[in-house]
Amino acid sequence: MRAPERIFMLGYEECAADYRIERNGFPFWTLEFVAGGYGFHQEHGQQRRLRYGAVFTYGPDVAHHFWNDSERPFRKYFLVSGGVEFPKAWQQAGLEPGRIFQLGNAAPLVSVFDQMLEEGKGIDAHTPAIIESLGRVLLNKMARHKGTTRGDKSGSRKAYDLTMDILQADYRNLHSLSELSERSGYSGEYLCRIFKKYHGDSPYQVLLHRKMSAAWLMLRNGQLQVGAVARELGYEDPLHFSRTFRKIMGCAPSSV
Repeated sequence: MRAPERIFMLGYEECAADYRIERNGFPFWTLEFVAGGYGFHQEHGQQRRLRYGAVFTYGPDVAHHFWNDSERPFRKYFLVSGGVEFPKAWQQAGLEPGRIFQLGNAAPLVSVFDQMLEEGKGIDAHTPAIIESLGRVLLNKMARHKGTTRGDKSGSRKAYDLTMDILQADYRNLHSLSELSERSGYSGEYLCRIFKKYHGDSPYQVLLHRKMSAAWLMLRNGQLQVGAVARELGYEDPLHFSRTFRKIMGCAPSSV
């Protein structure tokens, strides 16, 4: 009888400058999602870029060789399936063993992965079903945003990737489009144009969603009050933070 395709491991890692994986196989089917950084992946004898929004898989008898740029190490999420065959749900989402799957809009996946990790901290009778449900949401979002930027090596794509790296790494200390523009070296007008092309939302909206996703996790942990969470994310006015949170997340921060 086949083993079930259940998620039995998931996590997040920030890689060292010399991070490099070279294996001819791995005992379990694994999915990795690049949430930041830059590197390369050897795919069927060809070297391909790994950047923000890249998803790739590997498992039994699948050679996989990937590494990051020493100046822009990977930040990535991963999940591991318990099935002995390549998960059917992954295949239905468009994933293939050993292949890169590039997402045009990857930001929604970050919040889903964060929710899965948070659920995994407190194990009860409902945890496996909730994580499996979030896993299905994750795959559906991947299928929705698959491949809209495959093979794009343009200057605008490089600018987008670099800016997203900055945003994801330092979202707590960024508060405006002008600050993001200054950090990236690109004008605000140009950033708005390329984010519309590759993401669909403005860079400021992406920043807000990243902040509010982090806020949701902090509030779920229960260790910080609303005012403290607001300060952690750079909001001096808790009311402004609360209004933004409600607008983005659909509920009051006090109700999380």
